[in-house]
Amino acid sequence: MAYFSKQKGNAKALTPDEALVKMENYCAYRERCWQEVDQKIKTLGITSEIAGEIRRVLQEDGYVDDARFARAFAGGKFRVNRWGRVRIRLELQRRGISPGDIESALEDIDEQEYRLVLQERLMKKRVQYQADTDPQGRAKAAAALIRSGFEPELVFRHL
Repeated sequence: MAYFSKQKGNAKALTPDEALVKMENYCAYRERCWQEVDQKIKTLGITSEIAGEIRRVLQEDGYVDDARFARAFAGGKFRVNRWGRVRIRLELQRRGISPGDIESALEDIDEQEYRLVLQERLMKKRVQYQADTDPQGRAKAAAALIRSGFEPELVFRHL
């Protein structure tokens, strides 16, 4: 199967070297897990024997590492998106990351910072629902934090 370039309407099959360079660039742009790499290989239409060779080279050269991806993903989603551990764990599982790598990545999240983020988000939600004079404000705040991945027992303890 060949990859068809949409440039100027010309069809062009990728050579193995071109496919490798394309995949190296894809992996160098940001951390990737093997599931994303395999998906990209399929979209490029690379044959299975060439795909196996590309996977081997990417692994040997350190372009793809699921443990490194898990740490970067967990740290980013916690610090930037303010996700809780439950949601991060589910997203990593969905990407085919091993349980050991997931637990290692979640352990890298600082417990004090985690609780501080939980308290900050809880206070924002409480203010939001008190402003609406909503009698269910406490329950809505808890539900919002649980949806964003914080552990229910931790949420209710901080409420």
